[in-house]
Amino acid sequence: MKYDSEGLIQISAFTAGGALPVPNISVRITGSEEENIDVDYTLVTGRDGTTGAISLPAPSVIYSLSPDPAEQPYAKYTIEAYGTGFYPKRLEDVTIFSGITSLLPIEMVPDAKITRNVNPPYSTNNSYITENEDLL
Repeated sequence: MKYDSEGLIQISAFTAGGALPVPNISVRITGSEEENIDVDYTLVTGRDGTTGAISLPAPSVIYSLSPDPAEQPYAKYTIEAYGTGFYPKRLEDVTIFSGITSLLPIEMVPDAKITRNVNPPYSTNNSYITENEDLL
């Protein structure tokens, strides 16, 4: 399938159950499929904890109009968020639909050793917190 259209995503980082925005969080977006494997963007959250909206390749909206589409109607991406004082976070299979702006909130978990250095997510030394993972 050809990704001949685009969808948008805007990411917000927060902590304390959404009460506090987290600025200066680096967010890396990479393609998860053959059609978007070359996608590799890095954004940084602003003072309000959000990134700007970024356009990502996606399949045509035509595939989203049928209840039983012949092709997958969305693109899949991996999103990693990391910053000093927080555990790195990784979200896989984030879906992007053509013509839709997706809003992705990421709850950042403070690191008890707040002063530790944070390696970028492509380092093999990181242990990630994935969504739906117990923090025990």
